[in-house]
Amino acid sequence: MKCVSFLALVGALLLPNITMANNQKQGQYFINFGVASNYYNYNSKDARDELDQNLEELLDEYDLSSDDADVVNASVGLGYYLTNDFAVRANYTYGIELDWLDWCFFDCSNNVYHDSDTSILTLDGIYHFYHINEQLSFYGIAGLALTRVSTKLAYWRDDQREVIARDNSTNLGANLGLGLQYDFARNWALKAGYSHHTFLSMDKYYLNMEWRF
Repeated sequence: MKCVSFLALVGALLLPNITMANNQKQGQYFINFGVASNYYNYNSKDARDELDQNLEELLDEYDLSSDDADVVNASVGLGYYLTNDFAVRANYTYGIELDWLDWCFFDCSNNVYHDSDTSILTLDGIYHFYHINEQLSFYGIAGLALTRVSTKLAYWRDDQREVIARDNSTNLGANLGLGLQYDFARNWALKAGYSHHTFLSMDKYYLNMEWRF
């Protein structure tokens, strides 16, 4: 319901007269990009489950164990329109911080601080299944998501951190979503949408630009 409400709001703001679209995109490459315009809501328990048991025992019980969110990240994607309505794309997002408020403001077990960063590479098919007019169209996304979580553990001593362990994990999951695209110029578009990554039960809401060439 959140996804439908979000897209309906964007559509209401941009909606002109209803006609069928006839944009010539076939054979064009495109770049998607966004900075601080991707909102991720996730459950970090999956990341904790991937940690080595010895490292997990150093964490507090509330670390990497609940829902959280991040918006300070950046993404860039490269795609190609096979037809006017169907495209393939590789998209990379970097800088998603898990449990970003864990700075040992209060008591931490053994004075151990953790820093967990996530990056996601998705390989998607994008299909524009309904055109409102020549500028607006709804699309669906289906593909794979490769998620990498890098965790660093450090002692917190005298206002400084001393790294004691690092752990990296890579997980393959599914990526599904819906979106609305507004082609406001010949080679430019604004994309608003929602997608879900199965690993970390991650929901993504985004507002990105597209440049076709």
